[in-house]
Amino acid sequence: MKIITQINKFTNRYWLLNVLQMIERLAYWVAILQIPIYIAQKDVSGGLHFEQTTKGIIFFWWALVQNLSPVFFGGVSDRIGKRKSMIISSLFVIIGYLLLATQRQFLPFLGGTLILGFGLGTFKPALQGWIAEELQSENSSVGWGVYVFLINFAVFFGPPIALYLKGISWQSVFYGSAIIFSANLIILLLIKNDTRSQTNDSGVLQLLIRTLFTKRIGLFVLIMSGFTMTYMQFYETLPNYIYDWSDTTQIASLLPLWMTSETPRGTQIAYEWLYNLNSGLIIMFVIVATKLSSRIKITHTLAVSILLAGLGLFLAGYSQSGLWLILGIVCYSFGEMITSPKFAEYIALQAPPNNKSLYMGLMNISWAIGLSGGGLLGGWIYKHYGEKSYIALKYLEAKGIHSVAPRDAFEFASNLAHKTPSEMTTYFFQTSHPNVIWLPFLLLSVWSVIGMLYYSKKY
Repeated sequence: MKIITQINKFTNRYWLLNVLQMIERLAYWVAILQIPIYIAQKDVSGGLHFEQTTKGIIFFWWALVQNLSPVFFGGVSDRIGKRKSMIISSLFVIIGYLLLATQRQFLPFLGGTLILGFGLGTFKPALQGWIAEELQSENSSVGWGVYVFLINFAVFFGPPIALYLKGISWQSVFYGSAIIFSANLIILLLIKNDTRSQTNDSGVLQLLIRTLFTKRIGLFVLIMSGFTMTYMQFYETLPNYIYDWSDTTQIASLLPLWMTSETPRGTQIAYEWLYNLNSGLIIMFVIVATKLSSRIKITHTLAVSILLAGLGLFLAGYSQSGLWLILGIVCYSFGEMITSPKFAEYIALQAPPNNKSLYMGLMNISWAIGLSGGGLLGGWIYKHYGEKSYIALKYLEAKGIHSVAPRDAFEFASNLAHKTPSEMTTYFFQTSHPNVIWLPFLLLSVWSVIGMLYYSKKY
């Protein structure tokens, strides 16, 4: 009942701001789950068929722009007004999605991701800073829990929309995201102007530099980068890994056809619906989890949740078994649902009243480190140790065959070995051990847990 009482005290503006965030996340989710497959999966028609390392480069620069722009422009939104800042950001986001829909060459496509990243990056701290201003210390935990709940409620509808749009064409996915996000421009016109910080532009820059070099904030951000690297793999690398290696045929036989997809290895669960398990669990449990964890020191809570996320990612790729995959997603989901709101809550509580956006922007330094570094590392590791088409190419080269295109390598190898696609996948899994790619990220999570416990003791 205490939770209901706190929720009833939220302002109308708080709820409207969360609607903005829901629309932004729905548009993003429709696109983001498809992008790793669209960019680099060799055996899908209509994709770009870039290398996994090229995908890593795209995600590297995209992550840098999307997560460093809040650092430098978070304080600007406090200065010029969050509403005005978000309107400008929205225009960049829409242009970015349109470029992703129309560009197939590396540099123009990369340019589209950078424009999209800049728009999303400058939209987020203004929105989070505005939400932070609507919360008080006594309802902060529940407020950020509701925030994450509503995000995942919106995300839950992403997979069916994305599957429908992908059925029309790859380009429709990105056009759809642009149209969905455009609704935010209408809502922003309905919100009254917000207060502005009285800090002048040079003052914003000085405050940014001082805060960046504050040991307490700097160390916290660095420690959290271990989690953000793990987070990156869940959304960048795991979709390709599921597509290549996971066998969900037995579970798929129990599900309706609209939740499955036909592959050369049989009827599998559509991977988009596997990701809906993540958002569904967060919808059901995040508010209760954040409320229960509010009784525990935030840094201790983060240490446990980061470990859960790292362990979950490792378990998801440990075996070909669909049951292991689902177990890993469940474990990861509980880690993510606790880490994300607690991360935002901790930074928000450190921020001065008139500089919420600047501090929420500083939070993105750890996302910049983790997502950009994780993009490069994940792309390189997956190409050389996890990608099935690359393993098939090495198999063929060992037999003296060098003229097969990557997109045809696995099928060629299966025919050469007189094995079905399912049998050949199992053979490659047992001989090449692609599941080893998850070990470095489990170790990164352990490093973050140790760092967080040290931080908790020191501060």
